[in-house]
Amino acid sequence: MAGGEVLCSCGRPVPVPRLGQLRRQAADHRRGPTAGSGSATPTTKGQAWLVAGWAVGLGGVALAAALTVLGMMALRRISVGNPTASSAPHESAQSHAKAAAAPAPNDPVAEMLRNSPFGKYAKEFPREIFANDRTPLDPEPDRPVPDPEGTFSRFCSTCHVLPPPDVEPRRLWPAKIRQMYRYARGPRPQPPERIPPMKAAIQYWSSRAPEDLVLPADALGSPASPLEFARHHVTLDAIPAPSAVSCVKFVQLGAQSPPQVLISDMGHGLVVLWTPSERRHPARVLAHIPHPSRTHVVDLDGDGRRDILVANLGDFWPVDTNQGSVVWLRNRANDEFQAIPLISGLGRVNDVQAADFDGDGDLDLVVAVFGNLSTGMILYLENTTTDYSHPQFDPVPLDYRNGTIDVPVADIDGDGHPDFLALLAQEHEEVLAMLNRGWGSFQPQLIYKAPHPRWGSTGIVLVDMNGDGRQDLLFNHGDAFQFPAIARPYHGVSWLENRGTFPWAWHRIAHLPGAQTSVPGDLDGDGRLDVVSSAFIPGFNPAWPDAARMDTIVWLRQIAPGRFERYSLETALPYHAAGDVGDYDGDGDLDIVMGNFFIFPHKNVPWKACLTVLENRSTGRLGQPKQSP
Repeated sequence: MAGGEVLCSCGRPVPVPRLGQLRRQAADHRRGPTAGSGSATPTTKGQAWLVAGWAVGLGGVALAAALTVLGMMALRRISVGNPTASSAPHESAQSHAKAAAAPAPNDPVAEMLRNSPFGKYAKEFPREIFANDRTPLDPEPDRPVPDPEGTFSRFCSTCHVLPPPDVEPRRLWPAKIRQMYRYARGPRPQPPERIPPMKAAIQYWSSRAPEDLVLPADALGSPASPLEFARHHVTLDAIPAPSAVSCVKFVQLGAQSPPQVLISDMGHGLVVLWTPSERRHPARVLAHIPHPSRTHVVDLDGDGRRDILVANLGDFWPVDTNQGSVVWLRNRANDEFQAIPLISGLGRVNDVQAADFDGDGDLDLVVAVFGNLSTGMILYLENTTTDYSHPQFDPVPLDYRNGTIDVPVADIDGDGHPDFLALLAQEHEEVLAMLNRGWGSFQPQLIYKAPHPRWGSTGIVLVDMNGDGRQDLLFNHGDAFQFPAIARPYHGVSWLENRGTFPWAWHRIAHLPGAQTSVPGDLDGDGRLDVVSSAFIPGFNPAWPDAARMDTIVWLRQIAPGRFERYSLETALPYHAAGDVGDYDGDGDLDIVMGNFFIFPHKNVPWKACLTVLENRSTGRLGQPKQSP
């Protein structure tokens, strides 16, 4: 059975699973529970139907598969990889967001919108993400709540655990409660009798919340770095100002190429390649893609040339959409790349990674569909291509939850098969290991669960942090995409230590409000991996108390396994949503390149520069300046 499409009763064409998918599900069912896994049963009712379809025999596979897809559609109400699929719920959400974009008179956020240089993006800003939302309370009778904690715990647990009152200041809880109630009454509303009175919820959290969130002492005023760095604010003609750089990577696309920097700008829809050592040659636009979030360099077609996979969000703002996609920039030699969509019709796609997950000799893909509220999933794309001029990938959803940010690949359990990890943000706030069980099927294992749903996960990086031979995780939690923004004391940089069992051990490295990007690298040449971390707070207010002392790029120097000293490399400019370390100037040590992402720039912010470069000027013993040639 080669797969095809069936027509849902709603008129939506949906893909029929391939025979290989049914075979995998049947094998998983026969294998039964795995030691330490808790349960190996299918994770969804739709997948259980797939197993039943296999059981009826090969003669009935086509019919069973068609019924399976219809059942999954009825249960999940989603479409995978079908750009022609009905998008009414998504379009409705977008229309609502954009209709609400016009700033109200005397609204303090209206001034930010008017001053934003992003033009049309500012006009389309989805107003429901503002924390100062003044939406009136819905008319409802005052009903007593005799057991507030139990009542709200049951209500909230349909999406997440009960958030403690001290994760928000008192003044922001009313708007946050209104926002949560709108979500609860959204496309999949709860029964009215299960929704406690909103006034009671506001009273419960506001009365228990602190007046302000107080930052810990070590979140401010870090000592200056003993390494000397020369700072450059870099403008590139290929990227118009203001930039919205979402990904920066040191790459080498050709075997003889000097160090290059691959840059994605999601505001202007650009994938750009820059060679810092070739100053006479300008940066080149490799492709125009609506909203490129992340890139992954890999030789997808096996022709010996390195290609680029691009995760396309599909919309600039955090809304539900079906415009997300995965695009393959196929290397045609001579620095020419052909943009080929591999799958579209998805929610906002934030990451894509490649590996031969099913062991058949070609590269499959795993995709992090962040989505927003009603969209999102972890998606496995099985490579069934016979001719790369017409690539074919069969989609298999692995997890239907929203909020997946990163899906880095590694052999976590040491069985010789590639696994991957998944960071889920939004209300889930957890890290999963997806262990490859063969044939491209995966067993989830919990690596880490955050203490509350406001943790703000922003990224993970696989790295052997303590040098014990096991892959650990660098972990950032500092989501500050909220207006008005505030500095949160629980934001920061952590690492998750792999001790050979699940879950992994959590260790905080540093408090850092707005922690967005962390990259490992030995900056001082002492043989131990350090960490460079940056902050992204798009609504940052330089008038905040202690704003001038707030670190926005830090060097976390590892002085012993798992022990770090913190040094400040920049303050009061939290506009870095991406970055990397590499040999920018070709002198043999590591430099730092951070991307700049501006929405509401203030005075004295270098908003015309798309990159901030910190060029390492020290070598040999720590702090010893380089000798002039």
